[in-house]
Amino acid sequence: MNTQIKFLVPIIIYCFVFIKTDVVGAQTLDEELKKCSEITVSLIRLQCYDRLAKEPEVRSAQASNQTKRKKLFQRRSRDTVAIKEEQETIIEKTNADTTVANQPDNFDKFSDNFGKVIESEANEMSSRISGQFNGWDGDTEFNLENGQIWQQTGNGILKVSMNSPKVKIEAGIFGGYTLSVEGYNSRVKVKRVK
Repeated sequence: MNTQIKFLVPIIIYCFVFIKTDVVGAQTLDEELKKCSEITVSLIRLQCYDRLAKEPEVRSAQASNQTKRKKLFQRRSRDTVAIKEEQETIIEKTNADTTVANQPDNFDKFSDNFGKVIESEANEMSSRISGQFNGWDGDTEFNLENGQIWQQTGNGILKVSMNSPKVKIEAGIFGGYTLSVEGYNSRVKVKRVK
């Protein structure tokens, strides 16, 4: 017990003498903040900042420093306003250029482009198979009522005999498409031929 006290007393004296005098010796908030920022150990640096925030005399900074700070902040705010204006004009110019470049030639063919390389906003499409449908068996072509023709690319067999069933074609994860027949829990990968 006696050795612990002998060890702790010098540490406590060191803390009161050196650490407290640095904080007390600092005259302005700026100097105290600078001293806190020079501390390399993060926990001690955080404690230093906490001490500054709790001291009532530090909260009210001197008036002479406030005028310097106001001038500094005014300069910074003027600079940021000028930078923001430049950025807005650049954004407006690029938006005008991209809107002209992004306009497609044919506006009325959006529904006909489903499944082609051009990406459309629709992730799924519903239609009916024209005529008799006998399922798929590995190399089946699907003729839809809307004029599109889809080719089976995935493996799988579905044996069914239906007249003009409703089908749904959905966009897959990696750019592929899957076809499913309404009422059946079976899907097959397809690609658009026409």
